[in-house]
Amino acid sequence: MKKITKILLFTIIFIFGCEQGSNTVSPPIEPNYESPLISLPTPEGGSNAESEYTVEKVINGWNGGTFYAQYSYEGGPFGTVTIISKLQFPSGAFSGYKTITQTFNSETASVTFGPAMEFNQTVEYDITITGVDLSGVNPDSLDFVYIANNGTIQYCEYEHLWMDQSTGRLHVDDAELQHFSRYGFVNRIY
Repeated sequence: MKKITKILLFTIIFIFGCEQGSNTVSPPIEPNYESPLISLPTPEGGSNAESEYTVEKVINGWNGGTFYAQYSYEGGPFGTVTIISKLQFPSGAFSGYKTITQTFNSETASVTFGPAMEFNQTVEYDITITGVDLSGVNPDSLDFVYIANNGTIQYCEYEHLWMDQSTGRLHVDDAELQHFSRYGFVNRIY
């Protein structure tokens, strides 16, 4: 009888514990219709056939390292759209060597990272995008977010976030990345 009671008690704790902790890896997310991604100008010639550009670098997770990347294309009200990106991996961010990829998108102010993984130490991310028409973006509505595969978002922690409508410049300093996925700038709607 004691054995059956223990098994039953263990099963109940296991079931309720899993239900309550089922979202411990994934943070709470919000619907994307509340905060649309900021659009980038169409590349010159109107073709989005090559709307993504991927760069990669091998990083030793034990030692950490820095991954700089840049992508530019002709188009938009300022003539050129440029994306400058810096990932700073602290020592112990992950185990072993990994080929890190950054995929820049010419349709939205977003970047996708790979491979999919969570970090042991927070990775800091800086990104500057210039040449964007920001006439419809209120600086008080600008934010930097994680975008899940299903399109929902979560607001990121960061040191500084700003924009300059006169130069079409978006910038975030020291955004805290806990894992790799897609990240980008949004125009929050309340």
